[in-house]
Amino acid sequence: MAKALCKWRRGEVEANLSSLAIITTPPRVACSKCARVASEKGYVCRPISLVSGEEKKAKKAKKASDHAAKKAKKAKQKAAKKDKKGKADKKARKKAKSDKP
Repeated sequence: MAKALCKWRRGEVEANLSSLAIITTPPRVACSKCARVASEKGYVCRPISLVSGEEKKAKKAKKASDHAAKKAKKAKQKAAKKDKKGKADKKARKKAKSDKP
């Protein structure tokens, strides 16, 4: 991880504005010493969370629901693929029966 924002010099701030925008958006932690904000705790020297417990729970619940949705989609695709294969096998068996004298 990059050097903590608390340790940056003025020249570094001006030279790295695009990096600064990425590091600070969205602000989730603040330095308890100098009040600088960052998106991750590794970017400040004394991090304290700005995100409330409810927001953390909501984020965790959303992540879990997204995971469940992906899992359901994958299972549906697998079932469709299996069904498609079954239909192909059925057609082949039907064709083989019709070819017999």
